[in-house]
Parts: sequence; structure tokens; C-alpha cells
Amino acid sequence: MAERINQHLNPIVGANIRRLRKERNMKAVDVIARLQCENINVTTGIFSKVENGRNNPTVDMLIALTKIFKCDFNEFFKE
Repeated sequence: MAERINQHLNPIVGANIRRLRKERNMKAVDVIARLQCENINVTTGIFSKVENGRNNPTVDMLIALTKIFKCDFNEFFKE
């Protein structure tokens, strides 16, 4: 089972994923398609829940997002 980042008490990771996506003028469906190309099993519903802090992203998802957003892993944890 993949390791997950718990964001139930502090949904900063999801908020930062949304921020990074919007800063790059990307639609969620485009990010999801690229994640699927990186072998990350994600649906629009799961991705929406991750961005809204109601689902915990896997470490693998965050690593793939660093490639997609061309950012450092620490960007997901900024306050």
C-alpha cells in the first residue's frame, strides 16, 4: 500500500496543489491525465477531494506532481 500524506487536520497540501495548478493555468483534467501517464491511479473525484483536503494524496502522487508542475517537493507543505 502506498504511503499517504495525512491532511485531515491541516489541508495545506491540497490547497498548495490547487495553487500550483492554477498558477500554471492548468485544468484539473489536464493534471489528472498527466498523473495517469505517470501510472498514478486517480480519478477526477479523487483529485478534487485531494485538492479540497478530504482525501490524502500518496507520496507517489506528490512526486509525480513535482514533475508535472516543475516544482520542489517542499512547495506542497508551504504555509
